[in-house]
Amino acid sequence: MRKRNILITGGSAGMGLATAIKFAEKGDQVIITGRNEKKLEEVKKQYPNIYTIASDVAVSDERKTLMSEIKELFGHIDVLFSNVGVGIFKPLSDITEEEFDQLVNINYKGTFFLIQEALKNMPDDSRIIVNASWTHHRGLMMSSLYGSTKAAISHLVKTLSIELADKKININAISPGYINTEQFNEAMLGEEAAQSRKVQVPMQRFGKAEEIAGLVYFLASPEASYINGQDILVDGGLTAVHNY
Repeated sequence: MRKRNILITGGSAGMGLATAIKFAEKGDQVIITGRNEKKLEEVKKQYPNIYTIASDVAVSDERKTLMSEIKELFGHIDVLFSNVGVGIFKPLSDITEEEFDQLVNINYKGTFFLIQEALKNMPDDSRIIVNASWTHHRGLMMSSLYGSTKAAISHLVKTLSIELADKKININAISPGYINTEQFNEAMLGEEAAQSRKVQVPMQRFGKAEEIAGLVYFLASPEASYINGQDILVDGGLTAVHNY
């Protein structure tokens, strides 16, 4: 497989970083973005073959600057992994308009317009993978805002699979379940809370960021050329069983 240019948003930690390492180890040119410049510097020191750009994809001017820099340095993007996202979990009655705008701007609007900008630099036969969430696949307490932003992303993927067909660009979503990352992990929850979640999962464990990376890498490969417009659950069976 030829060397490709891979753009990963939210790439300085967790699933994004694990995916960046996977592609880089396979010989691709990887570009990661994030808002935390300190974390990006740490990645650059540890993985000098991964190119880092500080950027907030929720801000229009920063998205455009990001794409301009990538075009100047690398020419085009072969694979986009839109991984950036934040979560606020509260009852509907407690959610403020400020919190609503924050999640919509990052999780949905930022993703929507990032794809729009990236497509200007993506040739035919490129791939787009979007990180959604298991939470929109069934009702979940205190997830009305977060889950609905992820549902919007999932629907966007289905629609774009039609719009991008002429360019032979495949687009898919992944929906991780309980994955150990910096933002959400067993240690953070505590033993009792973590165990209460594990018993909901047929595999009786949390997933690893590397397991998400493996799926993203597969979806970007020639072997996945007939997978398009899908939202693939990676949750150890969590949504396959009846729990609430």
